[in-house]
Formats: sequence, C-alpha cells, structure tokens
Amino acid sequence: MQMAEAQKSAKMQHFMPVEDETQGALAVAERAALQAGELVMKGWRTVGEISRKGRFDLLTEYDLGSERLIREQLSQEFPSHRIVGEEDAESGEGELVWYVDPIDGTTNFVHGHFFFAMSIALYRGSEGLVGVVHAPALGVTWKAARGGGAFRNGKRCRVSTRDQLEEAVCATGFPYDRWSSPDNNHAELALFLQRARGIRRCGAASIDLCLVADGTYDIYWEQGLNAWDMCAGALLVKEAGGQLSTYDGNTADPRTGKLIASNGVLHEAAVRTVREARNKLLSHKS
Repeated sequence: MQMAEAQKSAKMQHFMPVEDETQGALAVAERAALQAGELVMKGWRTVGEISRKGRFDLLTEYDLGSERLIREQLSQEFPSHRIVGEEDAESGEGELVWYVDPIDGTTNFVHGHFFFAMSIALYRGSEGLVGVVHAPALGVTWKAARGGGAFRNGKRCRVSTRDQLEEAVCATGFPYDRWSSPDNNHAELALFLQRARGIRRCGAASIDLCLVADGTYDIYWEQGLNAWDMCAGALLVKEAGGQLSTYDGNTADPRTGKLIASNGVLHEAAVRTVREARNKLLSHKS
C-alpha cells in the first residue's frame, strides 16, 4: 500500500495532464486550505500581536502559522514542486509552482471582518492547473481544476449573464502606496461609479475574483497585486466561463501586474472604461 502511494505521489511531481492527477492535487490543496482555515479562525476577533510590513500592510502570527501549515502539506505531497508564498521565502524548483496566500485580507481579519481567505493555486507558467479559495468566516470554499469547471461549496458555478454596464455590480481594490502614488485607482473608480449599478470594495482580491466566478459580481479590476493574490481566483473565473485581461485588453498573466476579470459579455465595456479613466489620468500628468 505504501509503495502504491509513493508511486502515485511520484507521478504528481511532473506536469499533470491527466484529470485524476489534477483532481488529486486539488484535493490536497483543499485539505490544506480547510485546515489552515481552522487554525486561523482561532484568532479571528481575538488577534494577538500585530506587526506592520508597510504603512497599511499588516502581519499576524496567524498569517505565519497558516502559511507554515500549507507549505508543510504541499511539500509533503509534492516535494519537487516550487512554493511561492506571501510570508516566507520561495522554496523548491521546477516548472510546477504553488502560489500561496495564507490570509488574503489580513486587515479584514485583524478588524474582525468576514472577508478573508486562504488562496492556493498550482500553475505551470501562466497556465492555472488547480485553484482553491477558502473563506472560513463565510463558510464558503471555491475550487477549480483546469478543464473541470468551477465550484462553490461543491456546486458548479458560472459567471453572470448581465450585458449592460449600468446593471453591473463591480469590485475593486486599492494599492498600498495609494497615499503617495497618483496612480491609485481613483480615476477608474470615479468612472465606474458613474456607469455601473454598484461598486464593492471588500479587501480580498481572491474572494472578489471568486465572486465574479460565481455570478455575484460582473466585473473586477485591480492593480498592484501579486501572484498569490490572483492565481487561484483567476483560474476560477476562467473555469466558470469568464474572461481575464490586462488593463489594455491583452491576454492576462495572473502572476503579475494589473487585471480585469469579467463575465465575458461586459469585458469590452470594462476595458474601455478603465482605458478611458487612465487616459484622463495620463493627460493630467502631462
């Protein structure tokens, strides 16, 4: 039995085109996310020592403990995979990479807000293979594997079908350097506020992306994000039938930079609105 398990694990060290192997990796990621969620909930609303990584960027012992737990589980199952996390140094090597955010939305967590999540994704280059976003205070888990669809608490989910920007509910966030940089998303926000039904800002990019995937939001845009913020949620959007792009409308690499996610039908309108706002920003600079 142990030999069979070892052989199975060895197979999963390499690129996983086989559905069973991808689903196996998804199961490992989901289990790690759920266990990390249990750990983190012990500190929700009773957070102890808090430190700062920047003016607004917070860190708690639960961020560190969650990432440690997730890394241990992934390393045990996939010792040859790379792991890139928010709080610790990159480990491993090779083309299969896990992106881990142990608590996406630490500020929310510190303040007792419900919107925070463990985000875990497996990628090969810019191609997503597995994604899990677990929001323990909400009691919701989103997950997806390449080619297998997107799921919310075990039920398949799809993006919305709304096709008018004035009927859309959109989400966004703001960079940590918003107090010092003029490129702070204010121009984009102002224009979407004029054109859309509503704007939400809940402070956890991974959850925002999942809410596009399950049809709650129609559009999400943000800049200044990292791979661990976006990778899992981006795969959810794709598997739910949505669309991703850069601010210019080009093919998005969820590991870097700026991102627009939508239900697909409204994507052109979203890109056009972002572009128009940014053109105004650039004209004011010159």
